[in-house]
Amino acid sequence: MTNKRPRINIFKLIGAYYFKHFFDDPALFRELEPFYDKSLYRFKMASAGERNKVMKVLDMKGYDPTIIDDPAPYTVEIGKYQKYGELLKNSVDNYPLREKIIFIMKDIACVEQALAMGAVAKSLEEGQEAINRTAKKEKPKEKPKPKK
Repeated sequence: MTNKRPRINIFKLIGAYYFKHFFDDPALFRELEPFYDKSLYRFKMASAGERNKVMKVLDMKGYDPTIIDDPAPYTVEIGKYQKYGELLKNSVDNYPLREKIIFIMKDIACVEQALAMGAVAKSLEEGQEAINRTAKKEKPKEKPKPKK
């Protein structure tokens, strides 16, 4: 019987690669620490070369690093006035969009937890709009006002 290797999803977002995981092994964390973004509690690899290096380390330590090119199945939204602390903790990234916050969750189990907490699955098109706008630091496009 083989042991299942823990999967770590590595998301390609806005030209970089991100993942979120808590490592019990301090030596492994120290090895990956150059890629750790303390302010957002996640790991970031700016290039495919860095991503490959991190994936190799994770693989050698018994993890199953998996690249996620399409974050749609991991994307949920919740009203910005609802409680979302647990979602924040388990998300790789998040973006405001109108009266909601869009979260890209680190794995499907966290998506299911978010849905149970009142979040709803987010359409890729609206999620991508928020990602692109945030990357460019643009304001949301206003809907044209009807002519009288």
